[in-house]
Parts: sequence; structure tokens; C-alpha cells
Amino acid sequence: MCFSAEADFVSGAVIGAIGIATLTQVERPRELPLAILPLAFALHQVAEGFVWRDLDSGVARSTGVPVYLYLAFAWVVLPILAPFAIMILEPPGRRRRVIGGFVVLGAIAGAYLAAAIVRGDVSAHAVEHTVQYGGAGQFATAATALYIIATCGAPLCSGFRAIVWFGVANVVAVAAFATVQAEGLTSLWCTWAAVVSVLIFMQFVFWRRGDDRERTGHELDAPVTAT
Repeated sequence: MCFSAEADFVSGAVIGAIGIATLTQVERPRELPLAILPLAFALHQVAEGFVWRDLDSGVARSTGVPVYLYLAFAWVVLPILAPFAIMILEPPGRRRRVIGGFVVLGAIAGAYLAAAIVRGDVSAHAVEHTVQYGGAGQFATAATALYIIATCGAPLCSGFRAIVWFGVANVVAVAAFATVQAEGLTSLWCTWAAVVSVLIFMQFVFWRRGDDRERTGHELDAPVTAT
């Protein structure tokens, strides 16, 4: 869905509908960070649609506002928000502490990548029907590794099965996209994450139905006081 402006806009509309449906399932404040992710992914797709529009106008590299909006979410917000949203759903204990470690790793990656955005070093250009984003600096590889560990590791450690599958899907996507087109990883993986956000919606449906088969040993209503 990241291969043209039109595809991004259609993807954003479809995933936006999933996002709104997910938000209607929220019953507790601590569910909101996770529930907002599908809608955030949808808006993210729309932002890239405008990046495509800029590139389609004939510029070799785009450095416009849509690029900064896209990367602010992809590089800064997502590596912190995704593990945090999963962490606060867990009851106090070892699982929550482990996921808290992923939040820290995501924050480190996000802080480094935020510096590149603030410096104005970032840009986007089109290569073989994908958008490639550059300007992350000399430690981009290390920041990317921390980013992947944080955003994939947190769901894999979750106590909720649909969220675990969300993590598994992301791991598979990262491996496949990095092999096929490593330079387009930001664009391609974020699109995949948007598509599989339907799994987040499914998790909320399971919770509302009280389906214990979709849990791995604890209840969502467990106390959430800090450990």
C-alpha cells in the first residue's frame, strides 16, 4: 500500500475505519494507547500519500512537511508508544518489567532519530515504487536495531495472544522486507504494521467477549499499580 499516493490514501481510509472501530471497543483508560495505534497508522499512511504527491511533482528528494510528519511518528513516536501501550496492559510482575525494558530501548532509538529530524537532515526519495527515507546519521544501523528490538520484542512478550501474533507478523515482515529491499524498510514495514493492526482490533474484540482462550494466563482487569 506504500507504492503510490493513491494506494496510501486508500490504505489510510480502510485502516482508519479499523482504527475507529477499535476505539469504540475501549472501556478502560489504560487500553487507549493500544487502541489508538490503528488510527495512528492510518494517518501515517495518509502522510506518506502527501510525500508521494511531492515526489510525483518532479522533485528528486522531498524535504517537505509531510516527510517530517511521517518520520516524527515512524522514528520517534512509534518505538516508544508501541511497547508502552503493551506494557501498561500487563499486570504487575516480571512480564511488565521486561516490556518496560523495551520501552527504554525504544526511547533511546527515538531520541537519536528525533535529533536527526530536529537538525533537518532527513529527506525522502522514490526508488522502484517505494519511498526511501534518509538522514538518520552515522549510528542509523544501531538505532534501527534498537527500534526493531523494541517494537517487535514488546508484543512477543505480551500475555495476550493476538498481540503476540502482531509481534510475530512484524518480525516476519522485518526479515522479509530487509532482505528484499533494506533501504525501503521504514516505508514497507510501517505499511505492514498498519495492515496487521487488524490484530489489535481482534484483541479488543476478544477482551469484550471475555474469551479466555485469547489470554495467556492473566486477566485484563488485574490491578495496574506500578511495581
